[in-house]
Amino acid sequence: MSILAKQHIETRFVKIQAEKSPFLAERLKIVVLPTLALLKNTKVDDYVAGFNELGGKDDFSTDDLEDRLARAQVIHYEGESSSDKVKSMTQARRSVRQSANSDSDSE
Repeated sequence: MSILAKQHIETRFVKIQAEKSPFLAERLKIVVLPTLALLKNTKVDDYVAGFNELGGKDDFSTDDLEDRLARAQVIHYEGESSSDKVKSMTQARRSVRQSANSDSDSE
């Protein structure tokens, strides 16, 4: 979530420890840990309870979480995952460097 929070500044990500915040956990109706309560306009719109929706294990990818949050429309997602964006930016930098270093007759 910390990776997605940095990449999706349009969304506020808040992490609480449910055991230390029983009032808030009860108010958000959190009974399974971990749970993501997805709020829109100050109301709970959706939940991701446990790991079942993310592959059933705790080592799910950031892309899986990003896709789930996008389906709930709590982040803006344009089809290209964050890791793909980073890869494409890295490849673009490499191609610019390669073309700048290569010998060409166009000068």
